[in-house]
Amino acid sequence: MGSWIALLIDRFKAVLDNIRTVFNIGFAGFYKPLELQHQDLTGKVALVTGANSGLGYSIALTLAKQNATVFLACRSRSRGETAAAEIINLTGSKNVQVVELDTSSLASVREFATSWSKPIDILMHNAGITTAPLDLKVTPEGLGLIYATNHAGPFLLTALLESKLAPNARVVFTSSTGAYLGSIGTLFEMPRLVPQSRSDSQIYNDTKLMQVAFARALQQRWSGLGMRATAHAFTPGFSMTPILDKMHKTNILVDPLYWVLRNTTRLAISSEQGALTGVWLAMTNDLEVIRGGDFWDRFIKRRTPIDFLSPGKLERIWQLWCIDSGAQWD
Repeated sequence: MGSWIALLIDRFKAVLDNIRTVFNIGFAGFYKPLELQHQDLTGKVALVTGANSGLGYSIALTLAKQNATVFLACRSRSRGETAAAEIINLTGSKNVQVVELDTSSLASVREFATSWSKPIDILMHNAGITTAPLDLKVTPEGLGLIYATNHAGPFLLTALLESKLAPNARVVFTSSTGAYLGSIGTLFEMPRLVPQSRSDSQIYNDTKLMQVAFARALQQRWSGLGMRATAHAFTPGFSMTPILDKMHKTNILVDPLYWVLRNTTRLAISSEQGALTGVWLAMTNDLEVIRGGDFWDRFIKRRTPIDFLSPGKLERIWQLWCIDSGAQWD
């Protein structure tokens, strides 16, 4: 009886966290801005995907300000070089470099991982898209473009780089409040997430829930192996980034969520503020963070539906992702 009561209380707390996190979408701009305490990351290597603009750029910039050696992993080298030049100009850092990586392409991920040789202290999985072009919903490898970019590619990348992670590495996923709108049921399907009757926003939310599940499953794996590396997921909140401009100008009846977001950008916080929780997770010594496997919003741990999945169910989902991405974990 007591265990059922405890479970009900936990689920109630999860609902409250859902409400709080969604509430922050509209009101975070009125809160006191987050502040990040400086920490010297000299000698630490950080790899940030999707770093040429938006949250990825802000994450890379903030890490450079902490003296980390930062690699901007970008699909476009030219845009990456422009971003790197700006970061160097703003920080004076000489340790900012650009590498090419397209997480939507499993071939690109494999090529990149093969060429990478440095130990990684901080791996920031930030690359992502909200919508797929109307003429490119599916990748040449047969995966839905949003799914490939946001999850399958990063899943494979993590598998391939696992042996190159530093002993105390932090792996951080830029998830979203949209994870609360993701479908748990989708996780147990062969989820190649090729669009059919599903809207881009629903697929996006599903991939963001997958990132939360991946952080938990990854931590489960590493803890079982006795590794000290940790995995984390966070929501940047409703942040003003170029990704908002890439949402299709759709009718409210077609995709109401994206319609609302596109028409309420005045409520968005800056990408700099949105990035801070991710950077904090990458470098804080907070003992609760060091445990790993959790979802965070504005430096606060939040419960999600993933908290109620058993290790066995997480393993089932993991195996489906391995099939989709071709990842093989040693």
